Amino acid sequence: MPTVSAAVSLGSLLPEVLLAVVGCALLIVGQAARRSARQAVTWITLVTLIVAIVLVRFGVGMPAVDSSVVSSGLAFTSLTAFARMVTLLLGVLITLVSWACPREEERGEFFAMMLFSLVGVMLVASAANLVILFLALELVSIPTYVMIALSRSNPRAVESATKYFFLGAAAAALTAFGFSYLYGVIGGASLDHVAIGRVAEALADPAAPAHTIAVIGLLLSLLGVLFKIAAVPLHFYIADVYQGAASPVAGLLGFVPKAAGLLAIFKILTLTQWNTTEGTLFWILWIVAAATMTVGNVLALQQTNIKRLLAYSGIAHSGYMLVGILAGPLGDGIIGDGTAAVLYYVVIYGIANLCAFAMLGVLRSKGRPAETLRDVAGLLRYYPSLALLMALAMFTLMGLPPTPGFWGKLSLFGSALAAANLVDLHQKWIIALVIIAVLNSAVAAAYYLRVIAAVLLYETDEPAEPSERQAPLMGGLLCGFLLLAFMFYPSRLLAMGRSATTTLHEASQAVVAPAPPTEPVRTALAEPETH
Repeated sequence: MPTVSAAVSLGSLLPEVLLAVVGCALLIVGQAARRSARQAVTWITLVTLIVAIVLVRFGVGMPAVDSSVVSSGLAFTSLTAFARMVTLLLGVLITLVSWACPREEERGEFFAMMLFSLVGVMLVASAANLVILFLALELVSIPTYVMIALSRSNPRAVESATKYFFLGAAAAALTAFGFSYLYGVIGGASLDHVAIGRVAEALADPAAPAHTIAVIGLLLSLLGVLFKIAAVPLHFYIADVYQGAASPVAGLLGFVPKAAGLLAIFKILTLTQWNTTEGTLFWILWIVAAATMTVGNVLALQQTNIKRLLAYSGIAHSGYMLVGILAGPLGDGIIGDGTAAVLYYVVIYGIANLCAFAMLGVLRSKGRPAETLRDVAGLLRYYPSLALLMALAMFTLMGLPPTPGFWGKLSLFGSALAAANLVDLHQKWIIALVIIAVLNSAVAAAYYLRVIAAVLLYETDEPAEPSERQAPLMGGLLCGFLLLAFMFYPSRLLAMGRSATTTLHEASQAVVAPAPPTEPVRTALAEPETH
């Protein structure tokens, strides 16, 4: 369990500091009078991410992974290392796909915002303090509002950014309000073993006033964070935002906010010792997961615009990942660990989603970006490599064996069945949720196959044509290569996810002795004394 220690060293945050400093520099370089300097922004971004990957890979200047130390509200665990590496690697792919997305005069601001958002994801993984966690979540979200507005010179982009901003502000208010309740129960902001003990003690005693406060805090916190992953009931914005944003930015939104939201949910549920298979928390997760899967797939079935289709399918995928979160890190082995399966799945989904949007960003139909099924019709005949990449992405999202999407769903649903074998109270309901998830996966095949059929089987006299820019195509090819690699070697990423959730597994198994309440807790929760 984490314990409080001294201030964090600068070397511990070297990757985050590097990205933040370069992001600030890009804001200046992007306004340079020389065109060559403005054009160098994308290269600077790419080199920065590669250097950060090298720093993380070899641990340059960073402490050894240790889950027992909290420094200045941060804890550097195996989950931190996993999130850093995955975020930076996906950042490289996003940079390539977005290479020519913004206008030249706005390129500095665009890629600076992208770097800031990636820093936010990495800080969410390290956060061991409610304040740090909230600020990191906002650092993820606020830059994306700007990126959507900058991605296209189209009023629809500004409208999408405005909708996203106001709904994001409401979700942030919910999260902050929930954190304030948790602060009252914990008696502080630190998410250490003392905090886990106090929340566990409050949840264990339904008669205590702290129980109600803890439940309200958890409910509001989870509700605010569900906005990040576009889960029901905070899913209404996603289709309009995806359609209004440029395709590369929509691909970014499929991974960055989702990863940050899932990591934040991990942090919140750790306070409960992952007691997700009984009580109020079980029913909240069960209902949200079932509704999210079903609503996402039903709405996606009605779409002919591929960007809106992928937006609604993203809702359904969030529902699948909530199945793994409900299972928690209770089981043994790679498939038995729901949190490890979630980490695997969010990476695979992020790559496949980005690959699909990369293809849409590359293609042009009648002088505009390809978006509809008609726009991609007949692609196999004229551009077979692009058609095969799009089909691979769709098969992966569909979960067709032996694509990595299949291994991801197998892990998620298998972890839920493993959790059902460990509990008696809601065993039938967990199995029912897995059945709902499998049925939803079958329903989802219908709209993915429509896209695949349009790309591989349909004919048209006016096919879409790829743009002359090579970097976005290279990004799509790298996404396809990774999908093929994980198709044949899924165990490596699954094992990395299992290793990353070691701390979560320890928290679920440990018996934490309730800490004696301190004066702030008695003042907030006890009845006032009479004299």
